[in-house]
Amino acid sequence: MSDEMKVLNDQEVENVSGGGANGNFWSDGGAIYYRVVSGDTLSEIALRAQVPMSQIQALNGIKNPDVIRVGQILRIR
Repeated sequence: MSDEMKVLNDQEVENVSGGGANGNFWSDGGAIYYRVVSGDTLSEIALRAQVPMSQIQALNGIKNPDVIRVGQILRIR
């Protein structure tokens, strides 16, 4: 499985997703991931991660940037 298609199970996500303003970002083998929490928008996640929103959309196959789900794991880089 390629890094772009890596899937983490719920237990692994709980172990890495901590709290705080940047607590939902983590790295795994060079890739950066983010777990969506209530109130997040794709544009705010992109701003905090300092990457273009279009990059997050492309890496995650997101067609509508207004539709992300709480708990969704996004690859950032």
